[in-house]
Amino acid sequence: MRILKLPLAGLLFCVMALFAGCKTSNEPKAPVALTWEMGASDIEPGYYENTFILKNISQKPLKKNWTIYYSQLPRGVKQEGASEVKVEVVNGNFFKMYPTDEFASLAPGDSMRITFLCTYKLDRNSHVPEGTYWVETVDGKEGSPLPVALKALPLPSPESMSGYPDATKIYESNLRLAGAPALVQSDILPSVKKVVAIEGDNVVLEGKVALAFPENFAGEAKLLKEKLTGLYGLEVVGNASVKIVLEELLDRKEAVNDEYYTINIGDNLIKISAATPHGIFNGTQTLLSMLKGKQTPYLLEAVSIRDYPDLAYRGQMIDIARNFTAPENLKKLVDIFASYKLNVLHFHFCDDEAWRLEIPGLEELTAVGSRRGHTTDESQCLYPCYDGGYDPDAKTVGNGYYSREEFIDLLKYAAERHVRIVPEIESPGHARAAIVSMKARYNKYFETDPGKATEYMLSEPEDTSRYVSVQYYTDNVMNVALPSTYRFMEKVIQELNAMYQEAGLSLYTVHLGGDEVPRGVWMGSPKCQELMKEKGMTKAHGLSEYFITQMADVMQKNGLKFSGWQEVALGHTEEAHQQLRGQAAGVYCWNTVPGSDEVVYQTANNGYPVILCNVGNFYMDMAYNGHPDERGLDWGGYVDESVSFSMLPFSIYRS
Repeated sequence: MRILKLPLAGLLFCVMALFAGCKTSNEPKAPVALTWEMGASDIEPGYYENTFILKNISQKPLKKNWTIYYSQLPRGVKQEGASEVKVEVVNGNFFKMYPTDEFASLAPGDSMRITFLCTYKLDRNSHVPEGTYWVETVDGKEGSPLPVALKALPLPSPESMSGYPDATKIYESNLRLAGAPALVQSDILPSVKKVVAIEGDNVVLEGKVALAFPENFAGEAKLLKEKLTGLYGLEVVGNASVKIVLEELLDRKEAVNDEYYTINIGDNLIKISAATPHGIFNGTQTLLSMLKGKQTPYLLEAVSIRDYPDLAYRGQMIDIARNFTAPENLKKLVDIFASYKLNVLHFHFCDDEAWRLEIPGLEELTAVGSRRGHTTDESQCLYPCYDGGYDPDAKTVGNGYYSREEFIDLLKYAAERHVRIVPEIESPGHARAAIVSMKARYNKYFETDPGKATEYMLSEPEDTSRYVSVQYYTDNVMNVALPSTYRFMEKVIQELNAMYQEAGLSLYTVHLGGDEVPRGVWMGSPKCQELMKEKGMTKAHGLSEYFITQMADVMQKNGLKFSGWQEVALGHTEEAHQQLRGQAAGVYCWNTVPGSDEVVYQTANNGYPVILCNVGNFYMDMAYNGHPDERGLDWGGYVDESVSFSMLPFSIYRS
């Protein structure tokens, strides 16, 4: 994972968030307006220049008692020499600017330029500053935040940018479609294994259709009926000229795996056979896929289909930590996933920017960690980011969480559609929301109940470590030497287990994160230094190894296997590898950029079960191309649907 996972569901809320932020003319406004413009790229090695133009739109001169906050893709700031207005990073992707002693005043109608340098690059309009708001301080007290109008000027010379899709590139890309054969009935996604035309009359679906099934396939029959009626206008009855039959496979040995199924169509009969409900479900999705795009009456040619998946794990990660989406939207996504026979939803519910799941006994995780808004101490909410707004109580992509009941309901909903949910607790890095929430818990109890205050602490007050994560956070890593860190993790794991049990399901694994622990972390922690000395560690990686082996034992103690990003299986001693191999459910290999693509093979050859999530094929937050209006990142390359479908799971180098 790098920088930003833009969840599909978050996109559904972009328009809603826009309208939610509209203000009436009667509401107070900030006395200033901002214009942002891009300056020269590489003005210094690794830096680009940009400028805010600050205009006083009020009737009074500006004093020195204000601060303007904004969000932007994480980057460092460099300002040289004396400046009337200072720009600095608060943390991560949250910035502020404020007047210095050099600032005299700004008369009504006047403007001033605030120019500074930033690290990295800016070549996309989606990466410009956003979420600007104003806070004024009077007599030592902050006023209410007020929105600041921001106009971002177009990026200069977009056609000169690397990867810009000019006419030639677009033409060459589309050549792959030249000469493509016409689609036939069985051309669906995912492709079926074998289709054979058979003797018999074609089947015409129109009006009424009968549906027969044994009791053990009742759930799959119910879902099929809902789709046939809701999407295709067919009335499902007990008796009709055309009949759909769901039946058990006569020869169960024929089933290659639990998802194997056959379909036979002809002579007014559609017969779907499988050894398991999951196989039947897959067969119904194939039938529905063959109806897509057709008009009534629906004509189905007489064919025999034999199909099963090659890969047991076919999943999608959804990140609701950075951009929240409600349970009803996630259910829609589950429906879509299931229609393409995906069977795993990787539930990324926590990260640096938020914690989105209620955990009984750790109320601060949602009371503080699920809310983002204006704050100077994060005692009630986290800093704003990703233009989620400055109101921690507003319905935006910045705020919200799933209650225990909502998550249990989601588990049941997904299970009915044969989608397994794998929850992820980001640790020890990417854990800022949890860390800040447990600090709030400490402050809540330290005077009345010191034991309760420190019971689940994830950080050490005496830690002087200096580090910066990939996302520019300086305080987002759990202290792995604290026993309270493991109490916290086990508490969350046990509560997750209880939710699955209440949903009537078994929790098989929890994804523990494990990625992107920055250099410099733990080096200033007295507790970590004590642990390193006690265990004879000479490098900081020993602490990472200690954490994952301890957590693997915690998982095993609770009857679970662990999963994690590729870092959980890299760089360990042979003793650690011997322990972890047998306790791992899956190692998610993501960094397949040139120079790191061999990690997949190294991990598999080292005895770990590998789950492929190649950034260059599957990361949906990568831009389609180099056009500045294309949203997304490009550190892992450009990713569009053709790149995704070109992934070869057994030949990473060719992907």
